[in-house]
Amino acid sequence: MKTSFYQAAVLGGDLRQVYLAETLAERGISVSVYGINQACSHPRVQKAANLCEALQAAHMIAAPVPFYRNGSIPGSASCPDLTGENLLEKMEPQSILFAGAIPGEFRIQAEEKQIQCIDFLEEQSVVTQNTIAATEGILAEAITRSPRTLFQSHCLVLGYGTCGSILVSYLKRLGCHVMVYEKEKIRSLRAQITADRCVCQEELPEILKEADFIFNTAPAMVLPKAMLGYVRKNCLILDLASAPGGVDYEAAEEMGIEAVLLPGLPGRYAPASLGACMAEKMMESFREKVRRKEELEGE
Repeated sequence: MKTSFYQAAVLGGDLRQVYLAETLAERGISVSVYGINQACSHPRVQKAANLCEALQAAHMIAAPVPFYRNGSIPGSASCPDLTGENLLEKMEPQSILFAGAIPGEFRIQAEEKQIQCIDFLEEQSVVTQNTIAATEGILAEAITRSPRTLFQSHCLVLGYGTCGSILVSYLKRLGCHVMVYEKEKIRSLRAQITADRCVCQEELPEILKEADFIFNTAPAMVLPKAMLGYVRKNCLILDLASAPGGVDYEAAEEMGIEAVLLPGLPGRYAPASLGACMAEKMMESFREKVRRKEELEGE
């Protein structure tokens, strides 16, 4: 590989980006970071003074997961020039941008500049690692927020997608009695294999009365005020769904039920594992790009 390709920029984000930068550096990549307050210890990682300096000679760019938050690229340091518009303007053609939940319009504009976009949240290895981290994070939240043990508790998991299925497996290994509510037929059948019970819509009110812990993974309003009326006051509701979540939080507060929306768990509980996973995905894509380039040059 040519040394001119050994350049990367890591922009914004949380601790995942710090570990991502250090993992790339350990692989021999020179890394510029921008929009990150936390210190990176590896000598190959250098802080840039501005976005233009960070992107200079960078063939790989790692932006945050998610890419946008409240209309801007998030970071632990305040950087007014760290915007999607500036990024499009300053990235070099033939570079690769990695981020999470990259908007379709941004992708189109990037492709017009011959910039390849790879979404971390569409890569199975990253998604799985992210889900495991979120699951361990929500279990940590359940343990610290509740006066009771998870062991032998009655847990209701709402949704049996990737996150719900991994969560059920963890809960079963902790000795919990696990019930699942899943509307989709195939997922419901799968849930019956691992959970103690899979319930339908008509059974949900009675099951809500039994639950010590309710974990929501469904990206929809599943616990409106009417359903919260069946939940015990000492039940803890933990919501993994994207904002605004799947719970009527105003109603829960009125009823004295503790319900917590928990965004960003992977970055808080397992930044090192996720940063390393994302770096490995970047290196894999980078090697493939270089291999194709060398094949074309050799023709």
